Amino acid sequence: MKQEHRLVAEIYRFVAPFIDATKEIYLSLDGQAAKTAVGAGRFTDPDIPDLWFTVVGAGEPTRIEAKILDKGAALLMKSQILAWRSTGSGSYKPAAWAAANREFTEFYYWPHSSFLPSLDRCAAARKTYTLAAPKDRLAFSSMPELALHILRVGTNNSLKSNLSASAAKSA
Repeated sequence: MKQEHRLVAEIYRFVAPFIDATKEIYLSLDGQAAKTAVGAGRFTDPDIPDLWFTVVGAGEPTRIEAKILDKGAALLMKSQILAWRSTGSGSYKPAAWAAANREFTEFYYWPHSSFLPSLDRCAAARKTYTLAAPKDRLAFSSMPELALHILRVGTNNSLKSNLSASAAKSA
């Protein structure tokens, strides 16, 4: 199993009890599987974050891209850079990024907005690029801590969306 798939599996292991199983759940829908889903009309483009789930009680799904960091940098495909940069045409930009080092002893989280400057600066002329993770990323010493943060932030963002929608309906 690729390290990135292991990271997705480990995050899912901890967040699964809090996921709304009546909503869409996608894990590591990469490559040919994503292209097949686009061909079937399920998605509009194949650049889909590694984790897509909705926390119980949340109004919006949480979308997170998972990466393994080597010396503080992540390997990205050209298509991801082009889809997820500020001017990108991607329909499914991640809200955040979760990462681990290869040894799975360090874990990280950063919002997509923190990564936009790196994505925007990248020429994206080659098939793959190694981009440095944002310096202001949050660091965690264990997978459960990272998963708890994902749940906390995802739930808060979704609850804020629900509260805003409720307030708008009341007005």
